[in-house]
Amino acid sequence: MRVRYLEQIVRGLLPRSETEQYTKEALQTYVNKLRWRFWHANAAKAEQRMRQISLLCRIVVPQTPRFARSLEQLDYRLGELFAYLESNHGSTIAYGKRHREHKPISTAMAESAVNQVVNARMCKCQQMRWTPRGAHLLAQVRCAVINGDLATKLAAYRAHIDEVPEDVSRFREFLQRAAEAEPHAF
Repeated sequence: MRVRYLEQIVRGLLPRSETEQYTKEALQTYVNKLRWRFWHANAAKAEQRMRQISLLCRIVVPQTPRFARSLEQLDYRLGELFAYLESNHGSTIAYGKRHREHKPISTAMAESAVNQVVNARMCKCQQMRWTPRGAHLLAQVRCAVINGDLATKLAAYRAHIDEVPEDVSRFREFLQRAAEAEPHAF
């Protein structure tokens, strides 16, 4: 995740003065807590923590010229993280909760299974080569199987198919009335 960049920048700071040492310790604490906030999908507190880091970067830069470049880079990466959080605000995943419920956190198993099948069928020398759409549909089914929600998704799909649009149902009724009103040849 993008927090790794922040951790690497802070780890790379080499303090020589007391101010620089305090800055590094504070930044390490804030970045570690930021990772924890993201792990538990607490976007509001993560944003608050990012603002604290950004404020610290902007206050300390004039006082520590040796850290200036690193802190500017840290501030830039924070801006990227703000943009990421803003665009994915509603879809952050509570990894901690999933971990406690013994649910998969990674999609590696699903990706591996899909890659194996898709590579076999998307090869140029394959006779029954799939279209990209067919491969995508397979990927969706395979992910649903691994997640254990294929039955639920199929039930929802069947319910959606069984629903007849209102205009079609009115047209059916019209045809039935017309068939009943017509005299039969017998």
